[in-house]
Amino acid sequence: MTVCTATLSAATLRSATVITSDVVKLSDLFADLEPRQDKIIGPAPKPGASIYVGGRQLIAIADQYGVDWLDESPSAMATITRSGRVLDKEFFVGLVQKSLPDIGTGPVSIDLADFHPITVASDDPKPVVLSDVDWDQRTGRFSATVYRTHPTGDITQDSFLLTGIVRAPRRVLVFSRSLPAGAVISASDVNIDESYTGYATAKIFTDETEVDGMTLLHTVVAGEPVLERDLHRTVLMHKGDPVLIVFTAPGVHLTATGRALEDGGNGQYVHALNLASSMIVTGRVAGASQVDVDAGSGAVPSDPNMLRRLTASARANTRSDLSIR
Repeated sequence: MTVCTATLSAATLRSATVITSDVVKLSDLFADLEPRQDKIIGPAPKPGASIYVGGRQLIAIADQYGVDWLDESPSAMATITRSGRVLDKEFFVGLVQKSLPDIGTGPVSIDLADFHPITVASDDPKPVVLSDVDWDQRTGRFSATVYRTHPTGDITQDSFLLTGIVRAPRRVLVFSRSLPAGAVISASDVNIDESYTGYATAKIFTDETEVDGMTLLHTVVAGEPVLERDLHRTVLMHKGDPVLIVFTAPGVHLTATGRALEDGGNGQYVHALNLASSMIVTGRVAGASQVDVDAGSGAVPSDPNMLRRLTASARANTRSDLSIR
């Protein structure tokens, strides 16, 4: 009867154990220990890693701590695995977004460069922190240093540089359809994307009127942002050209002859000289020889030097035209 009681109270080996603590206890190796017999016997493996304890080491541990081990054998093996949580790309994308207060609340595109996931303790509520966050809103490039809140002692794992591209949503003019090089842009060829997150390497446009009448330098496809470098202004009106100045208001329609004081494309605002009044007006180019003046636009007096330059420019243009003929 005494032998039976001893057998029933003997400890049994745990062949495989998953722990969450950063230390290994005697009860992680043996079940059915005597009361108050459990003790810390060593450090735990890193999160997600395992340690293997062979039979001879198990016998030595049992002898050291007075464990009556049932079926004691030098061929036994115990595995202790520390549970871990993998911090993947999605985790760090969310962390970056929270660390950039100027990014807004709309959709955002974050691409991490040369990313490698790390494993941390499964019960750690704040496993890492970001420091030295730097974001260039023009290019979208960002960098930050990641630090483990509970260092492992391995300097290659306890901190690393996180880099990538962050594209915050913005209001951008994009092409509504594919167009060939040389096409003249109209309002129907473009539309506004209210949440564009692509990367633009040049000045972008946000208003259809800014590009109306401009010419494409190369082929574009639908959805691409309209960039300044892709277009050039189609000059309809040249400096010194004779023009018709048109002023229209409710119940009023006035016209006057004049000369353009600068080159202009369709829809572009230019200055023109009213030859009858010698006043300079500002209007929108409505064709090769017409300037439409807004109702609220004011005129300013011209100076003699400007008139002489304009007259000289007009005479030069006339001689050029005669020589061509």
